[in-house]
Amino acid sequence: MLLAAPLLASSVALAPAHAAQAGSAGTSGAKQAVKVTKVEVVTLLKPGETVVCNGTPVAMAFDGKITATGPGTVRYHWTVNASRARVSPGSFAFGAGTSTKVALQVVDMPAPKNAKAVTGYVTLHLPDQKKSVRSQQVTFPCKK
Repeated sequence: MLLAAPLLASSVALAPAHAAQAGSAGTSGAKQAVKVTKVEVVTLLKPGETVVCNGTPVAMAFDGKITATGPGTVRYHWTVNASRARVSPGSFAFGAGTSTKVALQVVDMPAPKNAKAVTGYVTLHLPDQKKSVRSQQVTFPCKK
């Protein structure tokens, strides 16, 4: 019984420190030191490239670049065209200093048979920072 008491006391003493650490990790971006300084979305396929429009979707690729200063977590998700459906949610952990993280998003855009072009865009959302950045609308002519 005497051995159990010191073990119990040490686990109780560690519990508040563990709880404080877990609490700070779970706070929202508004309470963290991280500050997003720049958000951009870059289209990875060159506009004007032609694509095959045979009823099979065409893959369009985009990079979301998030630059932040200070430690903390930045959550993000994507939307495609005018849809409000959240796609590919994720987060980046930033350390002290300024750094840039890149999230690749590949989207399958419909390419109906006999279409003249395939058009689309994405929007990168950072809900904790209340920021959203939309890519340029990309149009790919269909091969004839």
